[in-house]
Amino acid sequence: MIIGLTGTIASGKSSVADILKEEGFEHHTYPDILRQEAKKRNIESTRENLQKLGNKFKEESNNMGILSRLIIENSKSKNIIADGIRTVDEINELRKHPDSYVIGIDALQKLRYNRLKSRKRAGDPITFDQFKKIDNHENKGITAGQEINNCLKQSDFLITNNSSLEELKKEIKNILEKING
Repeated sequence: MIIGLTGTIASGKSSVADILKEEGFEHHTYPDILRQEAKKRNIESTRENLQKLGNKFKEESNNMGILSRLIIENSKSKNIIADGIRTVDEINELRKHPDSYVIGIDALQKLRYNRLKSRKRAGDPITFDQFKKIDNHENKGITAGQEINNCLKQSDFLITNNSSLEELKKEIKNILEKING
């Protein structure tokens, strides 16, 4: 089974991935693939650079879903998490496999900003205004290669993660029950 994760910045995709890892899923992220490629090309791994590199990588390979394909090809497990989908092409590539599902995750913008501040990840925006600008661009598809709202619309399951980790775990367990019938 392949479960793709898409969602807004700091909505809880990593938390969902952690829950799925507890269920035996192997975790892969789209940014990690791009970070590896950036390292090979001696490019600093900032959010903006990774986005540009992702677009370039897709053009060079002539496959707009190349990152999904690489995640699947590099996996050693039959249960895979493809974490951080940002384009519908990546969803379409995952869906070439019959046992694939996409979970979309969103949360209130201010809550996501507070989560982002606490995770202290390199390249994340510092101020709420910077966060809102990046978030709004990515969600509206203004930033090249970023179609978060379209990806959320293509999701098989949509989670609004405004509550506790326990509530999120319940939602994931319910989704897995629906998938497994």
